[in-house]
Amino acid sequence: MSGAESPVRRARREDRDEILSVVEAAFATGENDASEELAIVRATWESRALLGDLELVATLEGAVVGHVLVAMGSMAGAAVPGVAPLSVAPGHQGRGIGSALMRALVERADAAGLPMLVVLGSPAYYSRFGFEPAAPLGVVYPPAGPASPYFQLRQLGAYDPARRGEDAYCWETP
Repeated sequence: MSGAESPVRRARREDRDEILSVVEAAFATGENDASEELAIVRATWESRALLGDLELVATLEGAVVGHVLVAMGSMAGAAVPGVAPLSVAPGHQGRGIGSALMRALVERADAAGLPMLVVLGSPAYYSRFGFEPAAPLGVVYPPAGPASPYFQLRQLGAYDPARRGEDAYCWETP
């Protein structure tokens, strides 16, 4: 990260208004109004699937400038942790804040004994953190298509290659 270090810490309930502001600012561009990303964050908070130790914020001078969370979705009857969405306030993008959040998230998920993380996002970005296309590993996300390079998987220490199937994020399951 260039400039001042951005502390990454566990998100707190009192951060939620700032988190929503960061998500909206990060995703409200051009034709996108950020309503889908905001709905995902809100639905995840309302679900019992949120892994609280894996909802992280980055702060600068006491203000939330970045956010990422992990929640348990499902695949073939088993729980699968999914990342969504990674957000950095536009004025702070390109400074390594998103990378710091992702490195901390992967490290904490691995330390928690999770087998993998899945994400729907840019292969060019997420490959830097060890994510790879999920379809060749037998994991697919139907809304993205059976061979989408955008649906990716990060193998962690407890990874089991026998875990295969169709993934669903927590906000998509009843």
